[in-house]
Amino acid sequence: MLINKKNEMKDNFKGGFSWQQVGNGPYAVVCLHGWLDNSNSFKPMAELLTEAQKKKYTWIFLDLPGHGKSNWKSDDAQYYFVEYVYDVMRFMQTANIKSAHFVGHSMGALIANLLASIFPEYVRSLNLIDGIGLIYQGPQFAKTNLIKAFEERQRQSSQHNRWFDDRSSMIKARAKVGGFDEQIAEILMERTILVECGKYRLSSDPKLKLPSTIRLNEEQAISLLDKISVDTMLILPEKGYAQMRDNMKKFLSCFDKLSVSNVSGGHHCHMQHPQNILNEIVGHIEKQVLC
Repeated sequence: MLINKKNEMKDNFKGGFSWQQVGNGPYAVVCLHGWLDNSNSFKPMAELLTEAQKKKYTWIFLDLPGHGKSNWKSDDAQYYFVEYVYDVMRFMQTANIKSAHFVGHSMGALIANLLASIFPEYVRSLNLIDGIGLIYQGPQFAKTNLIKAFEERQRQSSQHNRWFDDRSSMIKARAKVGGFDEQIAEILMERTILVECGKYRLSSDPKLKLPSTIRLNEEQAISLLDKISVDTMLILPEKGYAQMRDNMKKFLSCFDKLSVSNVSGGHHCHMQHPQNILNEIVGHIEKQVLC
């Protein structure tokens, strides 16, 4: 089986959406990255796709709004989590994709499983990497959360774009925050660092870091994900987020078909061990195609 380690991820831009693409097969695979990442999150896997996998599938790596090279939302708009689901639906219409196999990492996984719950006709299969369920909080935190969100919004409105003198320090900072090595940080940051007149800044919208004004409670979260019929695989890294292991137990009853694959690595296991994760994903997708 031949592997092309120089697969070119071709850039596309339409309707405010930026995405990278590999392959031209009849089955679409849409990959959704995590919070503050971008489509390069899947670059290590994309470089390992075989000729057969590119011929059978069209691999689409989306920059979510405000991330990577996709447009920012308007000045008066915020990045509410549930709106990402509608953004993905709009993207599929823009790219003329009727349905797809979904691969989601972290926040991208939460977006994908919510989409599968409310509009299952868009989703052929779910492949979730260290992300399942939804983020929720107790109702007793609603007021303090709202106050904090508004205060942070006011504070940021008076700030300007932050410029950096040193590109390498930005990469080191991202590696430290993400808990991974600088090689992974370099892959992610190459799609989000802009340079002008010898200075550097991020292309991602600063509003992404603002806390949401409203969060779901546990009852709402479980109700939203009730009765997901799409065949789902959850990839759980041994050093992933503890919250996602808790979520797996909490939301288990929401899935009709859920298998769990335990793998090595941390939260970005798909970048640390791309071949292993790609094998898991392709194996799961193949089962759906053969049905």
